[in-house]
Amino acid sequence: MYTPRLVIRKLLLGAVLMTVAIIITVLIRENMDVKDPEQALPTITITVNGDMNLNDKMVFRAGYEWNFFTTVAKNTPAYTSSTLLEQLYPVDLAPNSVLDINFSLPPKTLRIQRASDDALENFVELADVSDGQIICPSTPGLYLYQVEAGFGWRGSVRYFFLVRVQQSA
Repeated sequence: MYTPRLVIRKLLLGAVLMTVAIIITVLIRENMDVKDPEQALPTITITVNGDMNLNDKMVFRAGYEWNFFTTVAKNTPAYTSSTLLEQLYPVDLAPNSVLDINFSLPPKTLRIQRASDDALENFVELADVSDGQIICPSTPGLYLYQVEAGFGWRGSVRYFFLVRVQQSA
């Protein structure tokens, strides 16, 4: 016969066992992520005019700092514009193309900068990009974009991509 005391004891035991199972699962997942931190990072997707996605050769992950429960993984090398130009494949776009930047995990902060000078070294912060949408310039030329996404206590990731705005026909 079940008494209220026995029912409560079984419910509490079930809750404790469920909590232990969740903690073990999180620790196993965390241990796997620490061994290969780049697999734990959020992925970026950049869509052009709502129909074309930039592929992995067009978007370069240039660094990250990612916090795990037990450790921090850092890969924050410094890149020059000439080094980046060797890494990046330029994307040919029409003037005023709309780029939508999305992540597999929503970022808490998003900074997007653009360099358009001849050396592609002087970055200017773009305003009002918190929704991840930017509009390419109307002036033909080569533009280097830097995207920095912050994910709260988990960390941040930095990307670069290169856009070549074509002369409109």
